[in-house]
Amino acid sequence: MLPAGLKYKLKRLRPAYVSILSRLQPTSTVKTSAGEFSWKIDAPTSQQILRGCYEPYMQAAFTRHVRPGGVVYDIGAHAGFHSLFCALLAGPTGRVIAFEPNPGNLRSLTAQLELNPSLNVTVLPYAILDRNGDVRFEAGGGSSEGHISEAGSFTVEGRCLDSLVEQGSVPPPSVIKIDVEGAEEQAITGALQVLRRYRPVVLCDRNDDTTETKVRRLLTPLDYNVMGDWPIVAVAAVTAPATGK
Repeated sequence: MLPAGLKYKLKRLRPAYVSILSRLQPTSTVKTSAGEFSWKIDAPTSQQILRGCYEPYMQAAFTRHVRPGGVVYDIGAHAGFHSLFCALLAGPTGRVIAFEPNPGNLRSLTAQLELNPSLNVTVLPYAILDRNGDVRFEAGGGSSEGHISEAGSFTVEGRCLDSLVEQGSVPPPSVIKIDVEGAEEQAITGALQVLRRYRPVVLCDRNDDTTETKVRRLLTPLDYNVMGDWPIVAVAAVTAPATGK
């Protein structure tokens, strides 16, 4: 609720604030337009998360496109806010697959899910790319800044969605959310067969001013309508599953 200028000045106090709050109030109830879930207050926690207003543009897109019984891929799940939000929307017959390779975020994500056992979320510790194999990862200066980098300080396992679906490791998606700090092109390239066959809605957060161009280049040939907004929304022009590869 503070003015932006003041919030930036106080940013350096955030670790101490979160540490104190986690001792005084270790868990909180987060109220959203999709329902409520419990939240363990830890390092990645923000006031936006606790107030239920984290990335409102993404919440609005989920509300439009996630249906009861749907399967949502949350690629770059961070601490799990969107995974839990989508699980509420998808309901008991739906499912959310949360992909998060950053070990710090993964610990938080797992803790949040333990507080909400009724929500159907599966966590996979993979970086979603255009190939299978280990890659270097840099955690960055904050929990939301982790990214693939040849100069990364540790290794994570990379997987492509096409192989995961083909092997039966995950069910086919109805919605794919992508927030991967610059690896959007690789994530989509590794899912071209899934996109052709199952025609999921794609919701891609913007990393920079090139993100929309990359998404259009890959998805327009697959007969997707790409709408440049926050997030970038891509909807298949033909909703029926394709019969060929």
